[in-house]
Amino acid sequence: MKIGFIGAGKVGFTLGKYLTLRGIEVVGYYSRQIDDAKDAAMFTDTQYFCELPALLLNCDTIFVTVPDAAITDVWNKIKQYPVNNKNICHCSGGLASDIFTDIQRHGGYGYSVHPIYAIHDKYNSFKSFSEVYFTVEGHGPEINPLITLIESIGNPVSVISAQDKALYHAASAMMSNLVVALAAVGSDLFSKCGFDRDFSQKAWNALFIGNAENICASGVTNALTGPLERGDAETIRKHINALSGTERQIYMMLSQVLLNVAKQKHPDRDYSFIEAELTS
Repeated sequence: MKIGFIGAGKVGFTLGKYLTLRGIEVVGYYSRQIDDAKDAAMFTDTQYFCELPALLLNCDTIFVTVPDAAITDVWNKIKQYPVNNKNICHCSGGLASDIFTDIQRHGGYGYSVHPIYAIHDKYNSFKSFSEVYFTVEGHGPEINPLITLIESIGNPVSVISAQDKALYHAASAMMSNLVVALAAVGSDLFSKCGFDRDFSQKAWNALFIGNAENICASGVTNALTGPLERGDAETIRKHINALSGTERQIYMMLSQVLLNVAKQKHPDRDYSFIEAELTS
């Protein structure tokens, strides 16, 4: 494959750099902001293109690495040019390949290729990509070569159906973006306990990382500890009374989910007093 990128943001930088380091032929970049394309080309030791048709002419596989809301506009520009037998891919977790409307009528093939990873830094995220899992969705004849390409660079990959994309992306958000929200709530509570900022941040960081590592190593159910697992209704009550507003609502809702995990771990344990605290 000869791969080109439309869009030179975090995803384009990261994926292009990772592919080149793994020996995959990346031709280069096109972006509305030519300086962005130049930066990406320099970073990946590839080319930049001032005109979209030139990139399309030199590539058989295009990755559209722009924000989700811009993918349709980019596709509408791409399909003005010959795309016969070309693979047009986007990297959205939530959108399916059918966003490339009428692509078969234009002779091309549409796919979504999504790395299950929160890309946060366009210059450094590629360093962690050897551990990243991918999903691929689409119906063209090149889906197997795309899968083989990803597997050949050492990354696990699975095919996902278009109808499962929204649920899959919600699950991904739960495990990444919404964890940031929970950390924001927890860190704010720590800051109200009279600690200095440095102690507070280092304390909850160690707690957070240790718990995340335990979940990954032991699994969700076996990693569960704390007062809810023990059935300590009095401590749960004190927690609830110490909180108010949105923080209390979040605590109550997450504790109800956690209660189900506790019941799985200890099916013979009586959690009725905990249930009473969480529903009162």
